[in-house]
This record gives sequence, C-alpha cells and structure tokens, in this order.
Amino acid sequence: MINSTVVPLVSNLTYEAIKLGTRVYGLSSLPVVSTGRSFGYYRKIFFDNKSEHQVLSELKGQVIADIGCGLTPYVSDSMFQACRRKGISFYGIDPKLANGFKFGLFDRFKVRVVGGEGKIDPNARGLEKGIGTLADDLPFEDNSVDLVLSNYAMYAWINDDAILEGIFQEFHRVLKLGGSVKIYPTPHLNTLEPKSDSFRKVMSQFDIHQKFAGDPLLFVKYPPAFMTTFTKR
Repeated sequence: MINSTVVPLVSNLTYEAIKLGTRVYGLSSLPVVSTGRSFGYYRKIFFDNKSEHQVLSELKGQVIADIGCGLTPYVSDSMFQACRRKGISFYGIDPKLANGFKFGLFDRFKVRVVGGEGKIDPNARGLEKGIGTLADDLPFEDNSVDLVLSNYAMYAWINDDAILEGIFQEFHRVLKLGGSVKIYPTPHLNTLEPKSDSFRKVMSQFDIHQKFAGDPLLFVKYPPAFMTTFTKR
C-alpha cells in the first residue's frame, strides 16, 4: 500500500495522465473506448473485493445503474449479466447503446485488456436493461435507485462544471435517501471542489467519502486513484 502522505499526489498524477489521454483522443477524433469489465473487477473496486455471493446477496431487491457501462451488457462474466441471472434490477447506461454495437476484433481486445474473460455475445440476454442515454437524463422515477456505479473517468471526460452539475442533480433526483453514487477513478477531493455556488449547493446534498483503490503495477487495468462515494442525505 502506498504511504498515506503521498496517496493524494499519486492519485492526482494518475488522473492527470488519464485526462491527457482523453485530450489525445479528442484531438485525434478517435472513438471513446468502450470496455467490458468483469464482475470481478467491479467487486474489487466498488465492493471491497467481496465474493460474488456476498455482493449479490447484499444487492438483492435493489435497483442499480451503471453509468458509462460500455460493452458490459454483452459480456457473460460482467456484473450486468451476473445480476440478471439472479433477478437483480441492474441497468447499463451508455449513449452508445442507443444504436447497439458492431463487434470487431478491437472490441474483443478491449474486453480482454481490462480483465473480461467471458463470452461476448451481441445478442446477449437482458439487453432491454441496457439503455442508450446520457447521465443527466436517466430513465428512472424520483427516489427509485439504490446505487449508481460509474467506471468511465467522468471527471476526465467532462471538463464543464455545468454538465457535471446537471449529472449530479440527476443522480440526486433518482437516488433514494441514503442511496449512493460510487465513481472510480477520481482524483483527490481537493481537486473536485465545485467552482460555482449552484454546483456547491448540489454537492452539499451528498456525504462524500474517498478510498484509495487501484494497483500501481497494473496501471491500465486498475489506475492508482480514489474510488469516491457520494451518499444522498
């Protein structure tokens, strides 16, 4: 484990590297990389490496939304499919799902790079819960969602505070009281301070907790950065 005095520095350096990567993508007009991370990946980052049985038992009866889910609805060892098999209401949210995916060798390569080992099926079961929309326009009623997950470097891709404010307003709308948003990777809280009064007002409605996650030796798969939990008051 990295010494606690340098953890914020390491996390922020990681995030600067991620932001640089997003800028290169933008300047090169390359498509956003959509991955298909495994349930094992989600368990390690978001659920303290609990067993699959423990996580599924805890989530029974809950409604979960995975923002920026990428290819996960199509991958058999994903959290999306694990929850479907247990009858848990798990939704994958990604604008690219609006038109489906055309799978090629590069898509399959991306799934394997981040640890997905399951079968990739363009006609996978449960795709009705894979919804093509943006994070600030979620298809849920007020106070209806227990947990929101996001593993797509939201703060790196979105540099506009007004857009982030709209996203967190939407998270607050759909979450039940005590419900949480878990986002990874994120930088240290001191770099997440909202610039506008309206955004600060939105964020004041959440309790915020950070836990260092990732693995410096497996940077591509687990960037050494914070997993941040925003809990609705």
